[in-house]
Amino acid sequence: MTLALYKSETQNKPKGENKMLKNLFIRENLKLKEVKMMRKILVFVLMMSIIVIAWSGADAGTIWGNSASWSGVDIEAFDSSTGALQEQFRGVYGNGRGIVVVGNTIYYTHTSDPNIYKMDATTGAAMGSILTTNASMSTLAWDGSTFWTADYAGTARAFQIDPNTGLNIKTITLGTGTYKDGLEYFYGKLIANRGDAVSPGNYDIYDLDGNLIDDAFLTTGKRSTGIAYDGTDFYVSNIYDTTIDVFAGDTGSYIRTIDLTAGNPLSLPFPPGGRLIEDLSVDYADRPDTGVPEPATLLLLGSGLIGVGFATKKRFKK
Repeated sequence: MTLALYKSETQNKPKGENKMLKNLFIRENLKLKEVKMMRKILVFVLMMSIIVIAWSGADAGTIWGNSASWSGVDIEAFDSSTGALQEQFRGVYGNGRGIVVVGNTIYYTHTSDPNIYKMDATTGAAMGSILTTNASMSTLAWDGSTFWTADYAGTARAFQIDPNTGLNIKTITLGTGTYKDGLEYFYGKLIANRGDAVSPGNYDIYDLDGNLIDDAFLTTGKRSTGIAYDGTDFYVSNIYDTTIDVFAGDTGSYIRTIDLTAGNPLSLPFPPGGRLIEDLSVDYADRPDTGVPEPATLLLLGSGLIGVGFATKKRFKK
């Protein structure tokens, strides 16, 4: 009941009726204020949940690499701050190329093989493979439900792959460079280099149909290959320097370099003669654009919504 309506209804009314209308006016306006307050609390809970989700994917923590090697695919994990070696596995025989890590599963490729192989990220145990229709695949990326890969058979094509069937969902062309070995998905876009370790390491941004959005968004000035995104920054492998350069995800500006030789024991059985990292991956399950909220985040959001609903119901019963 509005103030104008209240005055109109109480004009020339008996005193008893005016008192009833006054009480009704007060109760309804209190309810309106409570509804507005509940809305503000709900917006606050939602905003805090969004911040927690974004924050949880803001740091790579661990970054994985797949190295070129003819003795067997070398899968390794490094601390994204110090470059210290955290894990090391040997995959199937072949010349390693792409890598994607989702939760506890590592997906990887090697040249001249149509399979995407699977490996347990804790034990290194083989978990089978996904047979695709692509004769030779290079770098791998994950968009939350499907793979993206670059052709390693002499074209500038990239393929979107159904992980359940191994069939191509879409085929696009990314510029003119062939044998691309750097490709990443982020927020509905793709970023790719211009060829196999082609200097000076230019990486261009495309939409998911292959249309160029940003030419040379970032440049390493080196012979660079695989690229990973952690929800905030890009990580690029400098294949012959045994380093990873980090670039700001919003501007493409250089931030720092991670030395992958620091703190690594010299007695490692592989890779012989150093690392030749072809592709990089963080855990896509932890990224805000490709993962799902962690249980703690879901609990925060759910508890907030339940609390708002309970408080609203309790107040309106009064």
